[in-house]
Amino acid sequence: MMRERLLALAEHRTRLALRAESERAELSAMLAPADAAAALAASVARVASGLAEQAARYPWIVVAGVALLAALRPRRAMSWLTRGYSMWRLYRGAQGVWQRFSGARMHAAARTEPPGQPW
Repeated sequence: MMRERLLALAEHRTRLALRAESERAELSAMLAPADAAAALAASVARVASGLAEQAARYPWIVVAGVALLAALRPRRAMSWLTRGYSMWRLYRGAQGVWQRFSGARMHAAARTEPPGQPW
């Protein structure tokens, strides 16, 4: 009687552990886009903070940049800005492709390992 009860509890515990593992995987998949957005926001904030720090240290660079944009005339400045934006988008797209391929290899390796202990 006691042995059957212990076996039933062990089976129940195994089912609960498998369910928890599948729920963790599902939640992780649902949060992946939010993680990517948060990483992008943190990166933008870090770059903006660095630029603000540099502008505070070297205000003459800001003045020189504004003078350069005024000297180039707005049309040419917009042309440069659109080229820079295009290059940035190309870089981000290539980075996304790289992460997809490196992530696919990482997930394949993780699937071959046995699941960890649930506790």
